[in-house]
Amino acid sequence: MADDHEIRIAALEAKVELLEALMNASLRLSAADKPLSTLLTRFGASEAEILAVHALLDDVARRVQLGGMYTPSFAGFLSDLVKVCPVAKNDRDFVVVLLDTLKLERPAYQELHAFATARGWPDRT
Repeated sequence: MADDHEIRIAALEAKVELLEALMNASLRLSAADKPLSTLLTRFGASEAEILAVHALLDDVARRVQLGGMYTPSFAGFLSDLVKVCPVAKNDRDFVVVLLDTLKLERPAYQELHAFATARGWPDRT
């Protein structure tokens, strides 16, 4: 009977090790797949703040595409960013890294990165 328990415990330990390995691999893939969310998490943003930053970036990207009077300004972007993600306040490095991370994100954010870079946004913080 003791041998049966030892076999079951060994099997469970093997399954736990496999699950830990799969979880770690999943976390690494998630970080590579969603670099912006990973960055925001590392800076202490809550899930609500992460969603708010994505909503802001979606809006800014849409306004870039519309152009004309809808073209976003850096001052407006920064003001809105600080409202939804307070960690950005007075943190030039964070804003620069956030804008740089956009080039690794989905195509709409890559276009936003190109727009921001062309306008010199990182240098205006």
